[in-house]
Amino acid sequence: MAKDKDVNMKCNSNDERLVDAEAGLVDRTVFTDQKIFEREITEVFGKSWLFVGHESQIPNSDDFFLSQAGRDAVVVTRDSDGEVQVLLNVCTHRGMPVCRYDQGNAKMFTCPYHGWTFSNKGDLTGLPLAKEGYCDRLDRKQWGLVKARVTCYYGSIWATFNDEVLPFEETLGDMTLMLRDFLQGPDGEDDGLEVVDGILKFEIHSNWKLGAENSAGDLYHDVSHNSVQRVGIALSGLRGRHAWNADKHTFKTLNVAYPEGGHAARVNLYDDEQREYHSQWSQIPEVDDYFREAHDARQKRLGEKGRLLNRGGIVFPSIAYNSANRWQITLAVPRSPGRTEMWKWYFVPKKAPQEVKDALRHYLLRYGGPSGMVEQDDIENWASAQVGAQSLAAQHLPMNYMLHMGEAKWAWPVPWLGEGAYVDEGVSEHAQRVFYQRWSEMMGHPVRSRGQEESK
Repeated sequence: MAKDKDVNMKCNSNDERLVDAEAGLVDRTVFTDQKIFEREITEVFGKSWLFVGHESQIPNSDDFFLSQAGRDAVVVTRDSDGEVQVLLNVCTHRGMPVCRYDQGNAKMFTCPYHGWTFSNKGDLTGLPLAKEGYCDRLDRKQWGLVKARVTCYYGSIWATFNDEVLPFEETLGDMTLMLRDFLQGPDGEDDGLEVVDGILKFEIHSNWKLGAENSAGDLYHDVSHNSVQRVGIALSGLRGRHAWNADKHTFKTLNVAYPEGGHAARVNLYDDEQREYHSQWSQIPEVDDYFREAHDARQKRLGEKGRLLNRGGIVFPSIAYNSANRWQITLAVPRSPGRTEMWKWYFVPKKAPQEVKDALRHYLLRYGGPSGMVEQDDIENWASAQVGAQSLAAQHLPMNYMLHMGEAKWAWPVPWLGEGAYVDEGVSEHAQRVFYQRWSEMMGHPVRSRGQEESK
């Protein structure tokens, strides 16, 4: 097959044109190259705020659980003073993990190799041979566990080990609207969610960016879920995956991207501010009653912003959330260019009756996860795309992200989406272009002005 001169891109890790957001092209090596992978661990994950968990996982003093911050294993604790700490799970003596339990309650962590002991604030409190071996000269303050900067945002916990990263809400920018809305739950009340106990973990054979770009706003792959559409998995029991498929109210489907931070969300924006509840749990009336009341409370609490149905999105680089009555966060843990661990937190409304929580938990398990009815389609897609990215014969041909180019508008169609909102309507690859543009900026590659994709 002859090379196309218009789309040909160089294919090595030093190429300045690995991403051409203006043209909608991404070089395949960004998914396969080991040097690029190592660089993004430092430049992207090492310089971002990363989701590590939720406060409902550590309700009591001395509670803890294990999590990941990029490629780094961390212990998330609520210390003895009730403060949330995120500690690198690496002993400062020989690098062993000081905690091997997924979760629990402990005031201290002891390395199983030489017995160095640390408080749940990270301080080195126990030092074998302190007197006879170190002559009481070892400065314990210098040898505590490495502590991350921590931000708790409406119950969610975020961390970074980089002192130069801007404060969390500054990096979110106008994306605060979407993340806060997600964390508010069905009734619009702040801190409205709690985690279903446990974190679901599984491995996929693809680059982490393939899942991230999908969650940013791929409304183009419904063909993958045709089998699920036919059997019907919507909460209403009707055919289709989504309750809003049968909603009689009119709305716009929007891809809302925030180029400054690389974040994105996909939403429905209803025409009617005070629309009536659209039944979603008709097969379980008592659950439907709860969500009807929650819907009415949310509409009253949020006013015009109640027009928004937040369906999901990503907080750059790799934290995907799903909303609209299936609250979950997926964290992509990068392991190699072609291997990623997926960690999933499932949420239920904190104040809901137990029967509602049980119904949601059952729904979430059959919808998502490796044995669910939808996640399997996506895992297969991303793994197969990874095979395509590794194709030797196709290396000269970049991935195509040209769909609906040049149609996005700033702060449209309502100004409260934020001045930094760059919005496209309907099926589009707009959010993916924004995602790769931000990735390229953080990797230190030159990019063309995003203004060049302004609407006509």
